[in-house]
Order: sequence, then C-alpha cells, then structure tokens
Amino acid sequence: MKKISVNQIISVTRKQPFTANSLKFLQDALDEDKAGIIKAFITQSIGSYSLTTPYVISGCVVSDAGKDVTAGEIFYGGKYYETTAVNGTTNVAQFILTKTQDAVADPLKFTNGDILNVHDIYKYVATDVASGGDFDSSDLVSIYAGSSNKFTYYAERLATRNETTGTPPIDTAAEIFTFTTPNDGKTRDLLITLTSNLDATYSGFTFGYNTNIKKATVSVSTNSIQKPNGDTEVFVHNYLATSVAPNTVFSIEDFRSSTTKGTVYRSSLSVISLY
Repeated sequence: MKKISVNQIISVTRKQPFTANSLKFLQDALDEDKAGIIKAFITQSIGSYSLTTPYVISGCVVSDAGKDVTAGEIFYGGKYYETTAVNGTTNVAQFILTKTQDAVADPLKFTNGDILNVHDIYKYVATDVASGGDFDSSDLVSIYAGSSNKFTYYAERLATRNETTGTPPIDTAAEIFTFTTPNDGKTRDLLITLTSNLDATYSGFTFGYNTNIKKATVSVSTNSIQKPNGDTEVFVHNYLATSVAPNTVFSIEDFRSSTTKGTVYRSSLSVISLY
C-alpha cells in the first residue's frame, strides 16, 4: 500500500511541496489498489490470471462471428480500460489503444505560458481492420465465465393508484416496471411474476385490470381480470421467458378497461433465473 506521509508537515513553518513525482505516486497507488482487487476477483472466478488476456468486466458482447462487439469495460495488462463498440462488416474486431483528451479539463496554461493538454483518456477502440490491435474479439474472456446463471430482481410500487392509467388498446398502457438482464454474455430462462392488489371500490362500476409484459418493444404476454363492484383480488401474472439474451430490456405495463374503475394498492415484480 502506498501513502504520502503528512507527518513531516509543521503548520506555518514547514509546508510540504506537492511535485510531479507526488502526483505520479498517488496515481500509481490508485492503479495498484484497483488492480489487486480485480485480479483477486478474476482468480477466484475463473481460477487463473494472465497479463496477456483481456478480461471482460462488463459489456463487450460479441456477435456476427466476432465482427460486432458492444461497448464495455475490460482489465488488460494489469490495468482497467473502457472499450468502444463496433459493427464490423469484414474483419474480426481488433482493439487498438487510443488516447484522447478531456475536452472540459484541457487545455491547461502552465506557469511559463505554455498551453498544453494533460488530462489523458485511454480507451481500447474496437475497429474493423485485419490487424494492428493489441488483441481481437476472440481473445476476450468474461470474468463471470466460472459463475452461475443466477439472476434475481425485485421491485415494488407502493403508491395507491386509483383508476389505473391508460385505456385500450394495450399499447397505450402505463409502464410500471422495467428491468434489464445482466450484460455478461449469458443466456437465461427467466420466471417473471407481477403481483397487484386490486379493489373494485367505485360504487356501480366493475374493475377491468389488464397487464402486458414486453420484451424490448414487443408484447410477449398479456393477462386480464374483471372484478365486480366491492370485490378485492390479489392478481398474479406469470410469464416464463426462455433463452433470454444478455442485456435484454423487459417492461411491464398495466391499464384499466374502458368504462371501468378501481384501485391498485400495491404492485410488485420478481424475476428469477431458473438455472
């Protein structure tokens, strides 16, 4: 562990300079601490670690025979980097280390009047070229490769909603929940369960309650119930989503049938991967 000692400072009479070497010392300390944590996680997850392997921390989902890669984060050569996306047409994606500047922090005016850039940003840029990268998409290794497919999600909507918003048709319903599956390269089967507590409280009115589960923007499951005035119901909508790709967005909507009225006291959503 690296730390800059402040024990030599005497208030007013002895002040401690902060030099370029001091700044480099702090930057190295942060890099080493971060690298130690990530290397330990990689070793625990997949059993080994190599400086020459680009390990995927997040994103970097590969498709189209290695030509397409999503943006993400990697750990390579003992350092952390962000990566950019590419939709290639010809070559397996090559990753090239590229330096840019922080447009907000740079440039700086030095004491001698020179105006220079110092806030460097290093990223691995995925490129559709035949060669020239430090590695290509086939070299990427997920640090979650040794982990299970387990994924759980739970959310609640506790506010009382009178006359749930939206009217038929179903595509005008109100979104009440949304979630995204992990972007870790794993395909899963998911059990999605929506539960709503209903009350047909309005005198003279039945309560028609309708729900819609969407995968991206496509409806994949609908359910509905019609309750007579004065009735209550714990409404459950189950849906088994199979072979769900990583980074898939689901949304859950509900709406009341036209000419009906009612109250939703509480809604909850649970998502469980089945293996």
